[in-house]
Amino acid sequence: MKLTATLLGGAVLLTAGACTSSQMPEEDEGSIRHARNTEFSGPHLRVFLTLDDGTDLSVNTTDDAIATMVDETFIPGHEARNWTFVQENEDGIAVVYALVSWDSADPADYLMAGWWAQFHDQGLDDLSFENTTQHAILDGPEIDPDFPPEVPASGRATYAGQAGGLYRYVPGSDFGEDEGAYVLDEWDGMMTLTADFTDGTVSGCIGCVGDLVTRRAHFGVFLWGDVLDVRSVAEGYELHLDAAPMGQDGNFEWASVQVMHPDRKVTHSEGSWGGGLSNLPDAAGNPRLAAGFVGAGFNEADGSTGTFGGAFVTLSEEWDE
Repeated sequence: MKLTATLLGGAVLLTAGACTSSQMPEEDEGSIRHARNTEFSGPHLRVFLTLDDGTDLSVNTTDDAIATMVDETFIPGHEARNWTFVQENEDGIAVVYALVSWDSADPADYLMAGWWAQFHDQGLDDLSFENTTQHAILDGPEIDPDFPPEVPASGRATYAGQAGGLYRYVPGSDFGEDEGAYVLDEWDGMMTLTADFTDGTVSGCIGCVGDLVTRRAHFGVFLWGDVLDVRSVAEGYELHLDAAPMGQDGNFEWASVQVMHPDRKVTHSEGSWGGGLSNLPDAAGNPRLAAGFVGAGFNEADGSTGTFGGAFVTLSEEWDE
């Protein structure tokens, strides 16, 4: 299974190695590319993706959505809805989740977050996670690189919001007869972030405030075979996002994520994270939103291995509608 964590913001595609299988990220992964990956005209959504081999894929709310519901959004003045898509395509099976938050008076003002799991060369009756590519997705005009923010020359801004995505865990010897089984779930948690405009850096943490939790929301429906439920193990993890250099265009990226747990001995962890700042100001004149991606893999003393890959959206504490 190849796991990649990507941020697609406006025309931005930021890619970083979350992990390949249960191993650590490859050295050459971690780059920023530019692409557009959603079209939205409330409430119609199309999500499109180009695979590594050049294959173009897309899903939309008219033809491919199997479930939808009104959702919550913490963006002031917005409403939200989520969709789950399943599509049999030329590459295999796509399972896609998308949450869109938008201004009902101006649907062009939207932010989409979600993920795309591509099950290569597979059919719906025999899905397996072993030959899967996963992408965390974030898109919206507020983080469009063609319209970069005015980054302050000095000062600091703090942000808080949600992060979430896909989680994989292969338990080691501490789990007895369950050693070598697998977990494939979704995760979410509170993220805090600080932009230091004086130093030109951005740093943050997921799970340092509140709990990082996992839940079986989609994959339990599609994956066959026994999937070990050790979601309680995931609770308590923290992803510490080391300071990333920030450019004048408001983009940031860094290959340093530390995975920690109060009860599990993490022997090694690596990862990448990055994102961009909003091109709209808050009440203090700073970018009112910071959004991006995170991907990390880790090993534990008993041989357990795991990966987190996903996206985050955080709002300024000085947000003003």
